[in-house]
Amino acid sequence: MLHISGKANINRDLTNEDITAQALIFLFAGFDTVSSLMSFTAYELGVNQDIQHRLKKEVDATWKECGGKLTYESLLKMKYMDMVISEAMRKWPNLPQTDRICTKPYTIQPTTPEEEPVHLEKGATVIIPIYPIHRCPKFYPDPDRFDPERFNDENKGNINPYTYMPFGVGPRNCIGSRFALLEVKIIFFSVLKHFEIVPIEKTQIPFEICKKSIFLTAANGFWLGLKRIKN
Repeated sequence: MLHISGKANINRDLTNEDITAQALIFLFAGFDTVSSLMSFTAYELGVNQDIQHRLKKEVDATWKECGGKLTYESLLKMKYMDMVISEAMRKWPNLPQTDRICTKPYTIQPTTPEEEPVHLEKGATVIIPIYPIHRCPKFYPDPDRFDPERFNDENKGNINPYTYMPFGVGPRNCIGSRFALLEVKIIFFSVLKHFEIVPIEKTQIPFEICKKSIFLTAANGFWLGLKRIKN
């Protein structure tokens, strides 16, 4: 039984169809965003071979530790895998911006002499530019460089949570974030166990963003090769 409190109390049965619909949303709503994250991560690993080789070592060590059968617990213990995926989301957030509704009047005070106060009214839509914040050198020195060390144990505690929001922040953040991260980590674990991701002739170096899409993607698609590893 589902109970919703408010001006009126509503009681209704939670059906199997309701439960199934919510489960399917996790898959369908996250299809493009997860595939986009995989594409950008694969690109960065392909053009940063040193990072890929270090991640490959962690994959091999984890595979050996769990006796040739990957477990959920083993995957969560992979610190460098988490650092690589976190940096990929920092550099290439799926959505370049997000929005929120202002719930009460608020004034953004100026921080420099040439700025003026910005007054927000209740009900106003506020656009939050995720991509520029993630690429701001004030928060991330040398922001265009792919550097997983930004998210190591020593550094990640110094990151302001409001300067890193690949899944949004607050009560309206992505409900499927943990599921999405699990998908991506399993894919790269499986790929790097057997293959090396390598640039090919059609790989775009330097990377060029497509200017015709509201989502971040490659101007001419993602082109990479897989080189079989002899185990």
